[in-house]
Amino acid sequence: MAFVLIEGKQVSYWIGSGGVIKGKEIILFIHGAGGGQHTWNHQKAFFEREFSPIMIELPGHGESDGEGEEEIGRYAEHVYSFMKALNLGKVFLIGHSMGGAIVQTLALTHSKEIKGIILLGTGAKLRVLPTILNGIKNNFEGAVRMIARLAYSRKAPPELIEQGVSDLMQCRPEVLYGDFLACDRFDMMNEVEKIDLPTLVLCGEDEELTSVKYAQFLHQRIKGSRLEILPQAGHMAMIELPSVFNEKVSEFIKAFVLRIKDR
Repeated sequence: MAFVLIEGKQVSYWIGSGGVIKGKEIILFIHGAGGGQHTWNHQKAFFEREFSPIMIELPGHGESDGEGEEEIGRYAEHVYSFMKALNLGKVFLIGHSMGGAIVQTLALTHSKEIKGIILLGTGAKLRVLPTILNGIKNNFEGAVRMIARLAYSRKAPPELIEQGVSDLMQCRPEVLYGDFLACDRFDMMNEVEKIDLPTLVLCGEDEELTSVKYAQFLHQRIKGSRLEILPQAGHMAMIELPSVFNEKVSEFIKAFVLRIKDR
């Protein structure tokens, strides 16, 4: 893990071997509620072969300082500060779930810093079941197990779901609660059509947390976007179906680079 100090607070992140390599597109991965750099374990080796991947841990997550946030806009500000602190220049952003809400926000507020966006398992609005919010406060482990069951396809191996439970249990209850509250408050239904960046929308066909209709709405409202429904995967498609997810993202970025070179 690497660290950078921003406004007196430590932000942890994973970066591919060799760091930011000239000539290789920079991809910044932003995890979802209760996540961390471990969310992207199946992407690390694949993407560092041809790109410069960076995986941030949001405040209060993993080894990053802070108490988390309760507003998507605040998380977006943290990510932008991180981009400036590392002097990244123009990047591709990948956001999963809550991370997708953060990416949508940045696509509107800081589009000049972004080449393209990939939205996975997310929506323009992210309503959260009251049973999840109440459960995190009253029965943390029970709520985590419910979230994990909903997050994976019903076809997923039990050990994959158990690993998901273990990963979420690493997050402090108050931080996880803040994440889901931020999601519940997020609403970009009337603004998402203003996004004017190359966009890939990905969604597992067995989604239960952010259903396929959420992805279809994003695709319909973001002009020129591309939609891919991933078979036999749920909310955690990058873990359940990593090879397919990785290839879809890689193809999208390479196609963008080719279009620029042909101009």
